[in-house]
Amino acid sequence: MKDSVDAQQNEFRKERYCTDQIVTPVVTVEQLIEWNSSLYINFINYEKVFDNVDRKILWNLLQHHSLPEKIVTS
Repeated sequence: MKDSVDAQQNEFRKERYCTDQIVTPVVTVEQLIEWNSSLYINFINYEKVFDNVDRKILWNLLQHHSLPEKIVTS
């Protein structure tokens, strides 16, 4: 599974938590404000992106890449 999940992905990985994904940008923004630096942030609404995905194709791709069914169906 390690090869299937990007190193930046914290969910479903031992001793990595979603809260880390929340705290990191907050700390980064605070530091950049303190340093008087510019910052550009882009947020992607994946719910809207995946709203039009053929779920059967997505399911087949996930299976092809050996993601455990337990994760795919959660």
